[in-house]
This record gives sequence, C-alpha cells and structure tokens, in this order.
Amino acid sequence: MRWLGTSALFLALLCGTALAEINSATGGIAGLNNGTLTNGDGSGDAQLAVTALDLALVKQARDLTGAVLAAGANVLPGQEIYFVLYVDNTTSFPVADLRITDLIDESQFTYVSTSLEQTTVASGSNDAAIWAGTWTGLTDGVGGPDDAASAVDTGGPAAEDSITIGAVPGQANTTVNLSGPNLRAYRFRVTVN
Repeated sequence: MRWLGTSALFLALLCGTALAEINSATGGIAGLNNGTLTNGDGSGDAQLAVTALDLALVKQARDLTGAVLAAGANVLPGQEIYFVLYVDNTTSFPVADLRITDLIDESQFTYVSTSLEQTTVASGSNDAAIWAGTWTGLTDGVGGPDDAASAVDTGGPAAEDSITIGAVPGQANTTVNLSGPNLRAYRFRVTVN
C-alpha cells in the first residue's frame, strides 16, 4: 500500500483577477508625433495596456471512475489512477501562451502510454462537470498531429516522466491559449509502482 503523495508541478504563466499595466512614452524625436504625445502626457493612441491574469493550477488524483481521491488516500501497487491538471480562467480576458510541466515521480508511478487527453468546460465547473467534459485524445509524442501536449522521458529509467503542455522550452508543443471564462483540463493515467 502506498500513500498518494504529490509530484512536481509548474505553471509557467502565473498570470482570475486581471491586472493592467499601462506602457506609454512622454517624448518624441524633434517634435515628431509618434502617437504618444497627445497633451504631452503619453496618453496618445500608441499607449499600450498589458493585462496579466492570476490563474490557479489544480492537480487532482482520481480513480478510474473519476472520483477525486482524498489527500493521503491509499493506493495499491498495480492500481491505475488518473491525474487531472486544470486551469480555470474566471475572467473574460484571454490567456496567451499557457505552459505547464508536470514531473512524474518514477519511483511511485509509471505513465500509461497514449492516455493523455484534454477538455474545455465552463469556468467554475465542479469536479463532476469537468470529468463529464468531452475529452479529446492527444498523442504522447513531441510534435504533430495535435502538438498541444506531450509525454517525454527526461532521462533515468526508460519511461515517460514529464507531461508538458504548451510551448514549454525544449518541446515542440504549440502555443496553448485559453479564452475566458473557460476551464481547460488535461488528464492522464499512471500505474502505481
């Protein structure tokens, strides 16, 4: 019997409360109106607002029926479970370039090949609604045909030990964007060692 622990999980775009930052210039070259000089205060049409979102990344362990396993739940060697990763964009602002890396502890879990899937549901969906979403299978390999995520072996034992989502450096995944208000979830199966 093994206690269900946590693994390393990274969200590269910790960006839902929207925070806006205004970028403007208050000068020009030899009186040239470069779009920033209206009233001499940098409020011209070239003023740029950059919006960042504060997102939460959630990781759950679930049994094969989709029931969420409690923290510290007992799992048995040879048992298959799901890990579900999701990001909920509660705002109407789009999130660009979402990147997630989840490292699988190979001493505790073995990735089940070709089990990587994704779904998008309404923001605020509960656990049952997320599980009931329309899941689309993703290939494990880096690159086409789906490109959004991959399962890779980073070294050590010969098995996939890292799930990458989005344009993670060193991967050929495509950029993942998330419009709001939506929740994007990814799931994959592992066998307990």
